[in-house]
Amino acid sequence: MTSGDARDPDAATGSVTIDRLVDPSDPDLVALLTACVADLNERYPDYSPDPVVAGAEYFVARLDGRGVGCVGLRDIGGGRGEIKRMFVHVDGRRRGIAARLVTALEERAGERGMTSVVLETGIRQPEAIALYIAVGYTPIDAFGEYASSPLSRCFGKAVPSTRH
Repeated sequence: MTSGDARDPDAATGSVTIDRLVDPSDPDLVALLTACVADLNERYPDYSPDPVVAGAEYFVARLDGRGVGCVGLRDIGGGRGEIKRMFVHVDGRRRGIAARLVTALEERAGERGMTSVVLETGIRQPEAIALYIAVGYTPIDAFGEYASSPLSRCFGKAVPSTRH
């Protein structure tokens, strides 16, 4: 997924690629996940999750070859995938990179036979909430560990399964 055509807003400011199924030890991914958790900890001081989510597949967005964004896909059963650790570094923001990461994740979810993707984000992340709504996610009931959290907002979206 490399940009470059005239309709692509990234074309004027650099070449963006989305690498799928990135090894969790990839240096760019490690740096992005560390920055993601640092951002979460600033917004939610009592929350310090592990950067790497067990069982997740990762995607890295690269701008001119440099990692600027990441997202993970975790299978949570019942035909559902969950978005984890969505993050775009300040150097990559306002370029459509987050939406491209979500699209790549949704395509992979469909390839794996998932029929929906869900996510949890927090009330102190208005930019994340705006992104998810903009790319077609709708509010759902809180699920799993988020069910009792007043700081959580959960969203979901149906995705077409492309597994044959």
